[in-house]
Amino acid sequence: MVGAKYETLGSLAQAAIAKYLKQATRREDAVLADTDPEELHQMRVAMRRLRTALQVFQPGITIPKAGKEPRVADVARQLGELRDLDVIEETLRQRFLPELPQAEQTALETAFTALARRRVRVFKQVKQLLEGEKYRQLKKGLKGWLKQPDLDAIAALPAATAMPDLVLPLVSRLWLHPGWLIGTTETLEIDTQLDPAAVDELIDQNSEPLHSLRKQIKRVRYQLKLIEDLYGDALTAELDNLEAMQETLGQLQDSMILADFLEEAIPDARNQIPSLFSQLADNRYKAWQQWQSLQQTYLDPAMRHHLRLVLLTPEAPGAEPPAKVEKDSKVEAPPETENPAAAVQERPEPTEQSNTVAPQRPVTATAQPTQAKIDAKGGKTTFKTMLKAKGKRQKTKGMGQQG
Repeated sequence: MVGAKYETLGSLAQAAIAKYLKQATRREDAVLADTDPEELHQMRVAMRRLRTALQVFQPGITIPKAGKEPRVADVARQLGELRDLDVIEETLRQRFLPELPQAEQTALETAFTALARRRVRVFKQVKQLLEGEKYRQLKKGLKGWLKQPDLDAIAALPAATAMPDLVLPLVSRLWLHPGWLIGTTETLEIDTQLDPAAVDELIDQNSEPLHSLRKQIKRVRYQLKLIEDLYGDALTAELDNLEAMQETLGQLQDSMILADFLEEAIPDARNQIPSLFSQLADNRYKAWQQWQSLQQTYLDPAMRHHLRLVLLTPEAPGAEPPAKVEKDSKVEAPPETENPAAAVQERPEPTEQSNTVAPQRPVTATAQPTQAKIDAKGGKTTFKTMLKAKGKRQKTKGMGQQG
């Protein structure tokens, strides 16, 4: 439980902002040295957690303009652009390259050359950012606030009293996200009858809402991790499930990013490296099956209501936490006759994993029920624009992110 030192909303906010600002800034020199990709990853994670803290506690604090959440978000975004390139290279070299035929390995060198050129440009931008005046003012503003916090009246509230009202609106937005309905039938059953080609088409048509759902899951996860110490161990299983959902949707996103990049970098890529494209498609299909088990769990009204009840009762959770959902559990097709209408603490953030999906027996394809319609603004995102977040599909943000 939270000790007396952090009993108010204001003291909890100060602790969180101080912790994540320190975690981010202490890695600046290592990021600028550009010798260890893990340093970049950890700085990016810390910046995102700092952004989350500013969002969560915003109703009770007044931050100087130079240190406000949009400024922190911009730093995290630019760090993310560079990290995305590192993950693409790591994925191709470690996960796929060793298994490719020699001819495809040779063809892939064209992609590595394009990737290296792009990374030089993006690193230059990151260097200018971290050595620039806006970033210096951001740090100065937040450090100054920590020395003399500008707290609003509600910052004096006990943290346990204020927390439900701060986090429940975000959870409500998550449950109401249309991405949950992708791949369901008109009766809101999980459609388990799609073959790999149909799954690929579904993912491609709905890449924007799937990406948006993943971002919302990540926001909720970050915010709950900020406050989990207020709830004992009642949020442990929920956080595990949110992380599993974020990872699985990330695998879908990563695979689509890689396919787009390869088609941009290598002429006639699908004919030049056919076995690699086949592996990417297989990974997407397996990840989709994993996603369906998680999707089914959180389409259950009882599971959704459980989290609401837990969040309503800091320090005295009344319900037993749910069991952790296994990502590789299989969703069974329904019978044909069925017709259902802190101190601030967190577990260590894992390094990105690239397109690794646990083996799973494919679902045999049969007749396909009609799909629920989800409005997705289509259009492919090219590699040149993917890290600028300007593609209609916007599926390129956060390649392989688990942070």
